[in-house]
Amino acid sequence: MARKRHVPPVPEELPPCDGPKLPLFEHHNSKIEWLERLGDGEETSHEGYVFRVKIKRAEYAIKVGLQFKFYDPMESEYFWEPLIGDVSLNTAAYYTDPFYAECRAYGRIREATKKRPKISDAATRCYGFLFLSDRDQRYLEGKKCDLGLEEVDLAYQRQTPGGVRPRAIVKSLASSDHGITELNLRKILDRIHMLNRERIYNMDIRLDNIRDGKLVDFGSSWTEPHKLLDALDAGTSYSYRTTDRAMFDEMVVDESLPNPKHIVAMHFMTLRPRYN
Repeated sequence: MARKRHVPPVPEELPPCDGPKLPLFEHHNSKIEWLERLGDGEETSHEGYVFRVKIKRAEYAIKVGLQFKFYDPMESEYFWEPLIGDVSLNTAAYYTDPFYAECRAYGRIREATKKRPKISDAATRCYGFLFLSDRDQRYLEGKKCDLGLEEVDLAYQRQTPGGVRPRAIVKSLASSDHGITELNLRKILDRIHMLNRERIYNMDIRLDNIRDGKLVDFGSSWTEPHKLLDALDAGTSYSYRTTDRAMFDEMVVDESLPNPKHIVAMHFMTLRPRYN
């Protein structure tokens, strides 16, 4: 008789560390009807694929795949170990895993919205996280989505929240248009400022990460409290905290966005150096 696979309990919120957390999606046990892959058929962000789905007769966008599904903190040990030393792999993952980065950022946005409702306009709405079923996993594999099961460290993965189940974030659907015009350029910059004031640093301000004038991907973000940011020297931490503003200015120039009012986030001398 085959041994029944151990499935760890589903956590109510993630990540299980200090700081903001994202709740479990309300309908996480409901059947997912996969409708189509969004984008050009390739990865639609640095960390994942995005699908249009239907759950309980409502349509959503689900992000899953690549580093987003399973994450091995040992792959980035060269970066975090010199800063925070000999910590557990779970602790390292809470501050380096793109999935937890999204959870922390959206968790903070949900907290901040209670006092500052306008901050919800800065990002595509997020409804929570969920773990995919075996049925969903087979569907994605049939669609040639790389879930990385051949490379995952099973011993480590089994003792993480959710175990060996692909993880996903549920968001509202957005159009394929970045939605930036000369009329709302200042408003978009103000939204970035709002996020930064809430100690959320997206770290990925670019045209492909904006839909309908809102940020859609926080897989590269750092949200305080953040052990890595706390471990940096003052100058380096300042650079990280101002990255969004520098990237905004670079985006406006590189993408030749209409900017008749010469809106800038930072003085030109403070822009990040470019390397050929």
